[in-house]
Amino acid sequence: MTTPPPPPAPLVPRRQPGSALCFVCGTENPHGLRVDFYDDGQRVWTELTAAEHHQSWPGVLHGGIISAILDETIARVAFLHDRWVHTARLTVRFLKPGPLGQRLRATGELTRDASLLMEMRGKLTVVETGEVVAEATGTFIPLPPETRDELARKLGGDFAAWEQWLSTSRSRATVVE
Repeated sequence: MTTPPPPPAPLVPRRQPGSALCFVCGTENPHGLRVDFYDDGQRVWTELTAAEHHQSWPGVLHGGIISAILDETIARVAFLHDRWVHTARLTVRFLKPGPLGQRLRATGELTRDASLLMEMRGKLTVVETGEVVAEATGTFIPLPPETRDELARKLGGDFAAWEQWLSTSRSRATVVE
């Protein structure tokens, strides 16, 4: 009887880029959430603690902010497939009020990759309890390469470095193939 090979080692998380003025990830937006995103090659995630000025009802995170966090998180899954996208449709299902002052984690993953669109899903959970606050599904349209290149120059933050990294990866893949 042969011993099965060990499972692959988990990938080391890497930080994804942030733009300068995006409401969710903008490193220079004084009114934004300023969250950092990470990926492991298959999933994307971020964590944040919502403050009082993010509320709708007292003590409750505003649903628009929940939607923005989930939209950004699941859209960033496209980076793992060397694509930049914009949202065509976002559906959010709110399951319980999002608490303020508690650590929240948004995660996203790919569910379908077609040539003209990508579909992703994600959820927002309370880190301490694992309770799911909201779930989202989205359909995204890839941007053409020339649009992506132009955006990488205009976004600020560290997107230019990210695009440089992707360019190097593309070059290696072309050489190997």
